[in-house]
Amino acid sequence: MRICIVFLLALSLPVIALDERPTVRPERIDAPPLIDGVLDEAIWQQIEPITDFRQQEPADGEPASERTEVRICYDDNFLYIGVRAHDSEPEKIIARVYERDGESKLDDSFFVAIDSLHDRRTAFVFGTNAIGMQGDGQFVEGSTPGTDWDAIWHNKSNIDDQGYTLEIAIPFFVLRFQPAEELSMGILMRRVIRRKDETVFWPYLSRDYPITAVSQYATLEGLRGIERGVNLEVKPYAVAGRSSAAGESEWSADAGLDAKWGVTSNLTADLTLNTDFAQVESDALQVNLTRFNLYYPEKRDFFLESAGLFQFGLPQRAEIFFSRRIGIRGRDEVPILGGARLYGLVGDTNIGLMSIQSRARDGIPAENFTVARIKQNVLGRSYIGGILTNRSGYEADADRTMGADFAYVFGRNNRIYGSLAQSSRPGVSDGNWFGVIGASYFTDLFQGAISYIDIGPQFNPGLGFIRRRDMRSLNLSGAYKPRPGWDHVRQITLQGSYKRVMNYAGEEETVDIQGIATVRFSLDDFISFGTWSVKEYIPYSFQIAPGIIVPSDQYEYFHWYVRGGTSYSRRVSISGIYETGGYYGGDFYRASAGLQIKLTPQLQIKPGYAVNRYDLPGGSFTSIIANLYMSYYVSPTLITRLALQHSGLYDEFIFNFRLRWIYAPGSEAWLVYDEGQTPDLLTGGTVRDRALILKVVHNFNF
Repeated sequence: MRICIVFLLALSLPVIALDERPTVRPERIDAPPLIDGVLDEAIWQQIEPITDFRQQEPADGEPASERTEVRICYDDNFLYIGVRAHDSEPEKIIARVYERDGESKLDDSFFVAIDSLHDRRTAFVFGTNAIGMQGDGQFVEGSTPGTDWDAIWHNKSNIDDQGYTLEIAIPFFVLRFQPAEELSMGILMRRVIRRKDETVFWPYLSRDYPITAVSQYATLEGLRGIERGVNLEVKPYAVAGRSSAAGESEWSADAGLDAKWGVTSNLTADLTLNTDFAQVESDALQVNLTRFNLYYPEKRDFFLESAGLFQFGLPQRAEIFFSRRIGIRGRDEVPILGGARLYGLVGDTNIGLMSIQSRARDGIPAENFTVARIKQNVLGRSYIGGILTNRSGYEADADRTMGADFAYVFGRNNRIYGSLAQSSRPGVSDGNWFGVIGASYFTDLFQGAISYIDIGPQFNPGLGFIRRRDMRSLNLSGAYKPRPGWDHVRQITLQGSYKRVMNYAGEEETVDIQGIATVRFSLDDFISFGTWSVKEYIPYSFQIAPGIIVPSDQYEYFHWYVRGGTSYSRRVSISGIYETGGYYGGDFYRASAGLQIKLTPQLQIKPGYAVNRYDLPGGSFTSIIANLYMSYYVSPTLITRLALQHSGLYDEFIFNFRLRWIYAPGSEAWLVYDEGQTPDLLTGGTVRDRALILKVVHNFNF
């Protein structure tokens, strides 16, 4: 803890002031351009273009090697962006990503991020490539970029002998802003020239900043006479299908409704009735070879939008609100009767409210899940906040958890943060606290982080995910990332970490020391070498595989591994890892390999194979997971996807086929076939189930 305090004080020393940011004043127009990807309207020629794009990669701060011209205008309803991306070798343009929310940066691409609230904290991002894919998401200053927000907007592209052109139309109703006679917003634009591994920005964004550094955006000023409007979206759905399990089959049909209402220009309400997630893809198979909980990410759209606002705690380790606790119990889906959310900004305060009601099923009574989150913006980019979660209806899981947190962000990328929370299950009055305090520092050359985490043995938030309880952990990490200027070598990263975990009884359970060296080449090819020294005390025995027990004892072991991969922007890319060493008194090795083949922009194939072999005092076993993903894009709005997964250790098998047709903006039809074979832990056998589902969602926008 003393080390933490010294590090926090060091970060509080004076730092370099933030860079000055440029401004742009868009032209107001009366007649909108036709969004066809061709800049042939007179208005595009009359607007002075933005051209001062500068490199972040490979030559930080240097002018772009290819000229980019961006023109911006607007009317009452839309913000229009016209892009001329000059290319001296247009025949070498790379454009292979069709999938919505795919990785556009793997292609020749362009995105624009809009800080519509002009709060220097949050932004909406809209991206496309030279063949017109569409991706969108939300940025929060200092957080990981997310593509968990989908909006209705319009774009077209066109490749010609000068490069390519883009037209983008962003409706004001998808943005949030404070009403005013004249508005200003933040703006950032990025172009990727893929074959050169070149990334250019306007305004210039140095390597010391991530793309989520909303405080560094330029200002889009002088927007007059715009309103978000009522913005009411009503999306009824109908679903029908046939399912079978345990030798029984049945037909079913259902209907429901989702609605979204822009209560104010920056406050949104969502409503869901008889919620259905039939189109959601199956989770990737995992095998748990530790005594701690596995983490599965959220994939359901209703919970993904603005998910960052509800985040509290440590992602994937100690999340106070984990939306997969709603509507899912074990491997089974629990029907949701309905629910509502309200989220947005009121003054300088971000608020998020959610309440969901489930139905009774299989002897489990109906439950209510409620969460309230508040974050008060203070001191520029910093905040203080709080959270309340409540789960009721089923006594065994009933809980109310309360917490408070803060983040102090200063300088370029200095951050001090902390969280404190308490769960309150009936009959539990001690050891039900969670706390963390930490700090981090990031530049392109150096990065460092320190944190102290305390999770009580009885801390169990009813709507949370806790990977490991009963721990007091000190965590240190640092990295040195020079750019040597060698041919074909972009950057070398030397990093290390130290973790020490004590339990509440005062026993040292884990000492974990890692060292990693990574060489990143042009086009993001890479190779890594790592070592991992572990000292671990197991306070209680646990089953690691069928019939194989790891007994309580003190263990010390050492791993080493090598990992590498080629850039996914290549037509054929590969990745793999090999790791070996000691493990719980025995030995192990694991090897995995993945392949991605882009036969055409429309057809992509991704096979993968992973084998884990363990020879332990209690016995030996091998875990093999094989998977195959195949996608075919008839067009950007008609998509098919096939997923095959098999795990040999538990004889699990998943087959999933999805056809998605976006027949109108915001409206879509799904045809889904699922087949699975999962272990039955009670009988020791397996259960096979099948389902064929047709779902149609239509968007009425008012």
